[in-house]
Amino acid sequence: MERCKKCKVPLTGFLSKISRLIGVKPSEKYPGICNKCESKVQPGKYVCQICSREIDESVALTHVKAEEYLLELIRRDHPEWKVDKNTCQQCIDYYRVLVKKAEI
Repeated sequence: MERCKKCKVPLTGFLSKISRLIGVKPSEKYPGICNKCESKVQPGKYVCQICSREIDESVALTHVKAEEYLLELIRRDHPEWKVDKNTCQQCIDYYRVLVKKAEI
């Protein structure tokens, strides 16, 4: 069962049917969070697909700059991750450290 990364409401499974009765469903814009948490994201910010932190758009890493092996590692750990959405620098740095330690 998948839950919202912010408020932990069920997004899949049997309990998600109860959530939908009260208007809570998965966000279309941000994978991994619910529509209620999506509505709380401030303008000029985005939700990192990996850690669900709210980050200023000005510090967003464009995926064109990211190395392909990092993207593959992220895709493996987070199948819901989309290359056309933003990811925070802290999460990208985390994966860079993993790659460096493993010497992939």
